[in-house]
Amino acid sequence: MDITKDDLGKLLLVQAQDREVDGLKKRLAQVPEDIAAIRADIEAGKSAMEAAKKKSVEISLRRKEKELEMAQKEGAIKKHQTDLNAVKTNEAFKALLKEIEEAKKAVSESETVVLTLMDEGDIATKAEKAAQVDFKAFEAKQGELIKGLEARAAELEVSLAAAEARRKACLESVPAALCDTYEKTRQRRQGVGLSRVEGNLCTECRMILPPQSVLNVKKGHQLEFCGSCQRILHDIATVSSTPA
Repeated sequence: MDITKDDLGKLLLVQAQDREVDGLKKRLAQVPEDIAAIRADIEAGKSAMEAAKKKSVEISLRRKEKELEMAQKEGAIKKHQTDLNAVKTNEAFKALLKEIEEAKKAVSESETVVLTLMDEGDIATKAEKAAQVDFKAFEAKQGELIKGLEARAAELEVSLAAAEARRKACLESVPAALCDTYEKTRQRRQGVGLSRVEGNLCTECRMILPPQSVLNVKKGHQLEFCGSCQRILHDIATVSSTPA
């Protein structure tokens, strides 16, 4: 394909815009992932708060169950004490006394458990309240981070649209056949269609080029490709300007 170095210079402008567009797309694609990670952290914090609440509720229920059990034993003691007056045999009297003693022992044990659960309940309640306060602050902070990322995404969308418009303007000044070759090469080579020659080296794949290829690039009359990475070769050091 016959070309001029001016054509390659214009194509370099396109590649510069492609790099910017690709970079913006990558950053834009990262935003939803970052937001998802923050929301996952919020859910983890919420789970921790709910776990603290669950523990507090469980202790409260255990305490109520033990208090009910203790009340039932106390009721049994009163009943047995009343029944003592009605028994007619020594064996029945002794049996009731034994039941009363066992019930009193059970009540004493229940009282100890209830006191322990009261202490545990106080600790769990404080932990639950602290977890709620911590989560509320954490959720607010993470919410601000999400808002910031959403605002950043909107800015990136604007920047991307502008970069794509600049790319289109650059592309319009490049011969159609050269554009087509560049696009196909770029798609095959991880988004980079052009490679600069330094001495006898392809700067993208770092392979040594044949002398004739280097000479052809210097002449700049025909399109020359790297025999290794198949990118379009050029020897233009810098691009001086971009379209407005």
